[in-house]
Amino acid sequence: MQRALDLSLRYAKERHQFGRPIASFQLVQAHLAQMKLDLEASRLLTYQAVAKKLKGERYTLEASMAKLFASEAANRVAYRAIQVHGGYGFFEEYEVARLYRDARILTLYEGTSEVQTLVIGAHLTGIKAFGEG
Repeated sequence: MQRALDLSLRYAKERHQFGRPIASFQLVQAHLAQMKLDLEASRLLTYQAVAKKLKGERYTLEASMAKLFASEAANRVAYRAIQVHGGYGFFEEYEVARLYRDARILTLYEGTSEVQTLVIGAHLTGIKAFGEG
């Protein structure tokens, strides 16, 4: 997410349309702001899980929330990076094209988003929505 944001910020400042940098357009600024928000919220959820682990406390719920939010956020951030870059975002020469493809796997490995949602739901209700074995 950080790399996608950094690349998008640089591109938005360098790319000019209608005689001004696209970073001056409201929609581009909104994309960048949402990217930053997703990045920082993901970090904070992760830090919360790490803090519990370091204290020797149970952190399954916090880890599941961090994994779910951050992996979904990475997809949103990558999508927004493509939007900021416009058509260039799909060209292989632009790193954001790879980031966009790579972000998708984050919701699939080490516990899919759906599984993380079930883990969180089970923690909240005390009832597992999936069977054992």
